[in-house]
Amino acid sequence: MTEARSACPLDCPDACTLAVTVEGDRVTAVDGDHRNALTEGLICGKVRAFPKHMYGAERLLHPAVRVGAKGEARFERVSWDVALELVATRMREAVARHGGESILPLNYGGSNGVLTDGTVDLRFFRRIGASRLARTVCAAPTGRAAEGVYGKMAGVALPDYAHAQLIVVWGCNPHASGIHLVPVIMRARERGAKLVVVDPRRTPLAKQADLHIAARPGTDLPVALAIAQWLFEHGAADRGFLGAHACELGAFERACAPWSLARAAEIAGVPAEQLAAFAELYAASSPAVIR
Repeated sequence: MTEARSACPLDCPDACTLAVTVEGDRVTAVDGDHRNALTEGLICGKVRAFPKHMYGAERLLHPAVRVGAKGEARFERVSWDVALELVATRMREAVARHGGESILPLNYGGSNGVLTDGTVDLRFFRRIGASRLARTVCAAPTGRAAEGVYGKMAGVALPDYAHAQLIVVWGCNPHASGIHLVPVIMRARERGAKLVVVDPRRTPLAKQADLHIAARPGTDLPVALAIAQWLFEHGAADRGFLGAHACELGAFERACAPWSLARAAEIAGVPAEQLAAFAELYAASSPAVIR
């Protein structure tokens, strides 16, 4: 039995390093590399289950060609040479008859890393003039929205959470989609940081929060506008910072003006006292971070 060092091949920004146990010519276990100061050996269940994926009974090990009608699920095993020649022939025919744009390379980033997506394959498909996939699913809309509001995809480095007096987790569940943030939040709480969760779901962090605001789905904007209006009203907004770094501050303040805590609370289906407690805690806590 030996242990090899590796890195996660998936398209995930956490870039986990791995400790892989090998017996003979088989991988028997995948664990996180505890020498990684950022991930601290914590990896997701998907990667931990890689051996089952690699050696699963239903894994396809050979190319197969459909021999029946679509939907019949009838396939015939062929050699790699036959499969590659068939693909090449069909692609040449498509380009000759309809042009390169008649070919669409359909893949996405969830199961591909930097080395398996967007390198040689991208150069090849561009050379033949293939269509490009409009990547409008997953993180793409989030990135576009963030760039439209902030000018870039803003973020907070994990080590900075240690300095926060207040952590606000708004509409996300790190236990499911940001596992390396969880221990960071837990350590910050041990040092005295308060935790507010805004989420209709009772997520694991919501169960531990100092304040859980279970706003109805789709009511985040009224809640945010009402909190901002309270900060303006009570002189808790940092106007010096906003004046130097925000665009259209006056327009934003006018948009907030109609939103009282009571009005937002009624729409969101939460007690107005909860929103008041949130606003007061945010005003009194510096630095604070919203995730």
